[in-house]
Amino acid sequence: MTGWQITAIGKILKINATEMLEDVDSAKVKLTRTLLTGEDVSLYTGEEKGKFPIIPGRRAVGQVTELGSSSPLFEKGTRVVLSPVNPCGKCYHCANGNPTECYDFSIAGKTTDGFLKDFAVVKTSAIFPLPQSVKDNEAVFTDDIALALSVIDKLDMEKGQHVAIFGGSVFGSILAQLVIYYQGVPVLIDDNEQNLLNAKKSGIYYTLKVNARTEKEALAITGGRAFAKVAYLTRSGLSADLAFRLAAPSGRIAFAGYSFPNVKIPFPIALGKQLTTVSVTNGYGNYEPAINILANKAVDLSVYTLPLTKMDDIETSVGKMAECYKNKQPLPDFMFNMLS
Repeated sequence: MTGWQITAIGKILKINATEMLEDVDSAKVKLTRTLLTGEDVSLYTGEEKGKFPIIPGRRAVGQVTELGSSSPLFEKGTRVVLSPVNPCGKCYHCANGNPTECYDFSIAGKTTDGFLKDFAVVKTSAIFPLPQSVKDNEAVFTDDIALALSVIDKLDMEKGQHVAIFGGSVFGSILAQLVIYYQGVPVLIDDNEQNLLNAKKSGIYYTLKVNARTEKEALAITGGRAFAKVAYLTRSGLSADLAFRLAAPSGRIAFAGYSFPNVKIPFPIALGKQLTTVSVTNGYGNYEPAINILANKAVDLSVYTLPLTKMDDIETSVGKMAECYKNKQPLPDFMFNMLS
């Protein structure tokens, strides 16, 4: 196995190691695409605390090359997407048959090695077969779709409800598109013109740029009513005050994201309005529905297509991401061709 390992803050090195099948329930997967995002660079730059050394990369797709035992779902050559989160199997919820509420998920690229490598050995319960209609470059977004489905579930959204979404990243766009798919009305709010333009190209009708008029414009869309459902993307960089001001009394706010940087919450507004807040940090349990969403073309990812980057350019690309991150510039994602 050839991989890239963060050995300390700001240091990433190419490594070679051997990965063998662990037991009868494991599979060896030749990775074909790995997506590197802001979550990975936040660990690399030290914004998020992590245990080093660790291989980054939360999202990947590949092909099964070896199985610990025969399986009705997989055979050699099966295209699969890999789940980055897996329940611990030991906590109270896991022991009582409710792993979706696990206290201590393992997270690829954060608490355990991720997928910035050419081969991965994983449990067969952590891989999901892909239909031919879903291309590798789309499948790497399965985790975002699964997370968005978890957000919609936790918000308990009803048909026809307006949902304010704070954050216009690809995840914010996917969430807004799924709100439409489930017959809600998303209002996407961001401070980046390009993010809002991309969202519009993806079919999001209501997009608002953060300025002095945003609150008034948002309420005009709903006919003067505040939002019973609000989703705040934790890495959006937006002030949470506006999100809480736009929330209706007894409304529900979902904090959604894979990590929680320093977000300041206006508790007086939350308490005064008796708001319910929930946290959604992964899409565990929603991978099969997410793949169906992709297969049915229910989300438009065409505007978010990324050029393929060769493995030889991994260290340079991570450096570029870190530079943008430190300078507070828009952070590019990198799609790596793990076959090159």
